Amino acid sequence: MRDLKILSIYLGGFIGPLSGNAVLALIPSLKSAFGVDVGQVLLSIPFFMFPFAFLQLFSGTLSDRYDRKIIVMAGFLVYSFGSFLCGISESISMFLLSRVILGTGFALVSPVLVAILGDITTRENRGTAMGFFGSAITAGIALGPLVAGYLAEFSWRYVFFTFSGLSFFAGGFFWTAFRGHSFKTGGGSFRDVMEQIKTVLNNRDVVLLGTIGFLVFFAFIGVISFMSDFLSLPPLLMKERQIGMILASSGAAGIIASPVAGALVDRIGRKKTATYGFLISGATLVLINFAHSFYAFVFLLFLFGCGNAGIWASLLTVAMEVIPKMRGTVSSVFNSARFFGYAFAPVILIPVYNASSINVIYIIGTAIAMLSILLVRKIKGREIEGM
Repeated sequence: MRDLKILSIYLGGFIGPLSGNAVLALIPSLKSAFGVDVGQVLLSIPFFMFPFAFLQLFSGTLSDRYDRKIIVMAGFLVYSFGSFLCGISESISMFLLSRVILGTGFALVSPVLVAILGDITTRENRGTAMGFFGSAITAGIALGPLVAGYLAEFSWRYVFFTFSGLSFFAGGFFWTAFRGHSFKTGGGSFRDVMEQIKTVLNNRDVVLLGTIGFLVFFAFIGVISFMSDFLSLPPLLMKERQIGMILASSGAAGIIASPVAGALVDRIGRKKTATYGFLISGATLVLINFAHSFYAFVFLLFLFGCGNAGIWASLLTVAMEVIPKMRGTVSSVFNSARFFGYAFAPVILIPVYNASSINVIYIIGTAIAMLSILLVRKIKGREIEGM
């Protein structure tokens, strides 16, 4: 039964990112369907990401005070409904509003699943479990555009109807797996919820984790966001198929390396694994300046993905151990911070890229990796001391 519980968590982690990135493969179809330009279609990404990042601040805390199962089930249902609304949208306005509902739904699911995984695992195997969870998320990110591209050959609406059905199924599977399982809750009023968030935000280790999470996603998404344009320009002039394979190599690395990284977290420690991940990522961003061939970029993006797998497996594990009695709240704060990094990266770095080159983006990413090594060493949580 425990295996079914963990599997239901991994399935939930996989489904959320499917819809978040799927829109990248649907740009031509959505432009044609709504009669808009690419900029308006791409607004659907922040319309999903900002409510997703912001509302996570509260969902995990609510799950600490009330029943985690109820919060997750509500999230799956809202996500399913939002995806269905995307599928029946007749205007860009309705589509963007539906994306807000999608982001809201998964904001109720994502941090609570992490907290539940922390609840049902032990210190000895938590890193491995978080590694596989990271692999499930990465698989969703990587496969979202692929699945969407295939279904869009029939109709772009089928993409969102499919994701709606998958979310409904995942919710039912989760509820069945956790039938009879109860979580300790604190109850209380909305004021108690806000006080708990305030308590967590006053914890130095949580602030450090949130800062690192924001910076890591900021750097990762910054590199990935502009890589496609850079590779298509002279002197490289790569084809779309080649660019897709290069970008996919990073996602493939995450799927493969995340379980290995999780095992390393349990074996050599949280901080050491994170440090190695930052060193690999930083070194990759130095070496990529000298890449000039398709195979070199594939190899280096794969290596970059491996480094990030080590980072996330470590940080997710530490987040569950800093304040064990408030796992949901810590998960909310940490995940909210890192996904704000995801949301802000393209917005902040567009003028930097336009005014200079992608090499400056690489330099920023390398600097973030080195700074993060210093920050992760400063985390002094009781359960992770000396790790």
